[in-house]
Amino acid sequence: MIEHGLKLLAVTSEKQTDTVIENDVIAKIRGLIKKHNFEEGDRLPSERKLSDKFGVTRNQIRAAIQKLEFYGIIETMPQSGSMISGMGVPSFKTVMTDVLDLDTPNFKSLIESRVIIESNAVQLAAARCSEQSLVELEKAHENFVYRIVNGLPSLIEDIKFHLAIVKTSENTVLYGLMKVIVPDIIGHFNKEQICDRSQALKLVQEHEDILIAIKNKNPEKASTALRLHFRALRDYINKTN
Repeated sequence: MIEHGLKLLAVTSEKQTDTVIENDVIAKIRGLIKKHNFEEGDRLPSERKLSDKFGVTRNQIRAAIQKLEFYGIIETMPQSGSMISGMGVPSFKTVMTDVLDLDTPNFKSLIESRVIIESNAVQLAAARCSEQSLVELEKAHENFVYRIVNGLPSLIEDIKFHLAIVKTSENTVLYGLMKVIVPDIIGHFNKEQICDRSQALKLVQEHEDILIAIKNKNPEKASTALRLHFRALRDYINKTN
């Protein structure tokens, strides 16, 4: 079974409840940080301990931490757990408040925004890519391929590859907007388990086509490759119009 996160879900009351719980967990993490005066580099308690302390599931803890990670507030390190990022304390408090105050957008709006952002960013990436940004983009692609090949959950690595594309555009506004909407996009994806490995490998090939076009500094081919990759998302938008 391979998780690829492509099946799209309608917003339901269950999802709205999940969002309430997630935001409650985020608020509690903020309270914990304030109570213990955590600073940059300090490690948070484990997911198990947070789950027991807050009375929620580990999946709900993980979802909240992932959201904070994408906003740059928390950094999760392999074998080391989650720790406070390099964000200064005043900025940290401001962003935490902003995260909790964000309205939950509908999925169609999220997807439309993502398509607009990435469609422009991928062309800029192909035109502006630096050696360093290509290294980061290739690393993100390799991480995604590793998860797919080994039958591991790959949704986060998939999203990180697309974030790397936007970052390669060297447009900080586009990158900032993408980071804002990514956590909610993840929340709407159905972690679909599939037995057809060819579908997962197809995603790998589509990512590779985008990567090669960017490396070759060909904005037109990069745009075409992304458009083909986004067929399912565009079909969803068209069906809901």
